[in-house]
Amino acid sequence: MENQPKKILICEDHQIVIDGLLSIFKNQPDYQVLGHITNGDNVLPTVKLNTPDVLLLDLNLPNKNGIDILQELKQSFPQVKVIILTMYNKESILKKVKQFHANGFLLKNCSSDDLLNALDAVFESNKFYIGKGVKHTVIETDGFLEKIKITRREKEIITELMKGHNVPQISEKLFISAHTVETHKKNIFKKLDIHNSIDLVKLVNEKNLLS
Repeated sequence: MENQPKKILICEDHQIVIDGLLSIFKNQPDYQVLGHITNGDNVLPTVKLNTPDVLLLDLNLPNKNGIDILQELKQSFPQVKVIILTMYNKESILKKVKQFHANGFLLKNCSSDDLLNALDAVFESNKFYIGKGVKHTVIETDGFLEKIKITRREKEIITELMKGHNVPQISEKLFISAHTVETHKKNIFKKLDIHNSIDLVKLVNEKNLLS
């Protein structure tokens, strides 16, 4: 039985941003958008009613500050993941939302791939996700990930390989041909300069490739 899609609630008051997010998730079977909230006062009651898995939270909503929403939300619904989606590229804000247990921080000009990678990451690990272009002084990696540039599809296949799944099983799970899976697998091994699945497991754990 396939996993149920993760339920997303969009907390944003600009229609053009809402439309863009809806467009991104339209063809993403792993995620289901429950709806959007444009007023800060309505966030917690809507979360209580709909029990989403993740919120995409703007920090500048009418009637209530996004930081206050984050604090109250994590106190009442700690299991709900929260990814901040904002135009404020300030390290002071980044540190504050991390302090209040947000799960990720993205800029509104991020790519759809960065958004989807953030969602994947917050469900696969407890590591705080920092989007591309966000100003921060803490060095999260040794530059390895940036050098090899693993795609989202390659991450999906690495995840399945880590579970011990073979090419036919991955093909069925991801709804792509076995030939395509095999091609991606070869490319992954070439990029990572490895030769087998044992090397893959070691490297994934060492470099946090799926975080």
